[in-house]
Amino acid sequence: MALVSLKCITRLQSSARNFFHVSAVSKIFHIQEYHIYKDKCSEFCNIHRKFYSKAFLTSRNRNGLAVVEEIINYQQTIRKYSSQPEQSLLSACPTAFVDYLKSKKINRCFFVWSDSENKVIASHPELKEIEDWLNDSKNPHYLQHDAVFLAVGMRTNCLLGAFLWKVDRGQACGGIRMTPFTSVEHYLGEGLRLSRRLGVKSALAGLWVSGGKGLIFEPKDRQHIQPEFRQKIFYDYGDFLSSLNGCYIAGMDTGVNAFDLYNIHTHTRWVVSGPEDIGGSGNAAAILGKGLLCAMEAALNFLGAGDLSGMKVAVQGAGGIGLAVTSGLLDRHVAHVYVTDTSKKSIGDLHDALASKARGRLKVEKVSIGDNAIVGYDCDIFAPCAVGHVLTPNTILDIKAKVVCGSANALLASESDAILLVERDVTYVPEFIPNRMAFVNAANENYGRIYRDPAIERHFDKNWEHSIYYLTQETLKMASEKNITVIDAAYQMADTYSQQKHPLWPDRTKNIINSLIEGRWHHGQDFWRKRRNFAKSDCS
Repeated sequence: MALVSLKCITRLQSSARNFFHVSAVSKIFHIQEYHIYKDKCSEFCNIHRKFYSKAFLTSRNRNGLAVVEEIINYQQTIRKYSSQPEQSLLSACPTAFVDYLKSKKINRCFFVWSDSENKVIASHPELKEIEDWLNDSKNPHYLQHDAVFLAVGMRTNCLLGAFLWKVDRGQACGGIRMTPFTSVEHYLGEGLRLSRRLGVKSALAGLWVSGGKGLIFEPKDRQHIQPEFRQKIFYDYGDFLSSLNGCYIAGMDTGVNAFDLYNIHTHTRWVVSGPEDIGGSGNAAAILGKGLLCAMEAALNFLGAGDLSGMKVAVQGAGGIGLAVTSGLLDRHVAHVYVTDTSKKSIGDLHDALASKARGRLKVEKVSIGDNAIVGYDCDIFAPCAVGHVLTPNTILDIKAKVVCGSANALLASESDAILLVERDVTYVPEFIPNRMAFVNAANENYGRIYRDPAIERHFDKNWEHSIYYLTQETLKMASEKNITVIDAAYQMADTYSQQKHPLWPDRTKNIINSLIEGRWHHGQDFWRKRRNFAKSDCS
């Protein structure tokens, strides 16, 4: 499609030899084709603005031929953009998605499951593409999620998200993660996957909260490392949480620290895992390590291999959890512990703390980033406590341990690879059973703090139906009896538990979600902002 006809250019060229008036340029700008493409992308609009300014100056200071030359160059640029296929919302980077939302005057939006329509509905017709993606039966990420809320930070323009999975058990609860994402689909997929994983963890742990996950798109220009801008990011997220009226309670995850949560707390009450000095649950590394030891003992008992005494264990990661696990293993009289980490300081600190207790039973080694050689270490138990996706089709072939039981999230690069562990006769304990304790600690935070809290200690019991030991054995038993993977067994158990309604507040969270929709949250309306102190006339 020619945006500027040759006849038009020739006519302008002829008249421009003497004087090229601005009104002649305006005729070029108001052609119909221009309006079709002017919103194609912000970069294109910038090209338009630069050309208009340049053409205006040229028409005043140079001859008309130069202007026509600029018009031809402009025409070629438009042709280049018009020939490119339009980028879908799902494939767009989150920054471009934010620009799109702002161009449509959308600052808040949602995708909510509708019982009456039996499908996900979007808050705005402009988001139909994402609505269709969520409703696609082939979508591996959307699995009975009740709601996804998105907002644009008013101070930072960061994309903020809250993902809620099956809220029958209560308010959605889960950490906020701030990391880069390659596309909107990547962003949404991660939020959906992680919220479901936390919902499974919560249901198995017997907690009366549901699965939630908060996401913040990490700015590409790394502005988030600047203290003032970073503070604004979490002020924005705090305002976002307050607007959701308590259907989602946020905690700490990757890319977020305790001080960030403190900044969120200055703008909302709907946050946990903050600093202990202000009533938060603080660092849960010690009880995480204790939970991991319970799962190891349960797996060994299931296999008829006794207890941890005399075992050889390889621990990947010398951070707080790795330190707690290694210390507990030495207390339980293991024969040998081998620990690796990419941090020289962490390795040194762990060795200094435990060398006297170890009495020759501890070996530590600093390794390079990405070095997973420890997977093939000759041991009885492999405990990955550093990073996820350690178990891949290639590394699984190297495993010599009888049991894999770690605390790092998403140990399997793909959950379908769990069958490879079965084929290798490796007993795998799904990490969301033993690594629950940070989540338990946070979820119980609003009920107050107790020294040696019985609500915490029962998770280390052997007989409570939701304890780590009991559930580890039940999951392994179900997988063996039904000839399925332990991942599938754990999900089947979690699906049953997740359908149980909160005993005191059934459907409360769903009612909050419905109230947000009916109250036009997506149009920036918050009913509580209309409240005011009682005046004398109100009491008459």
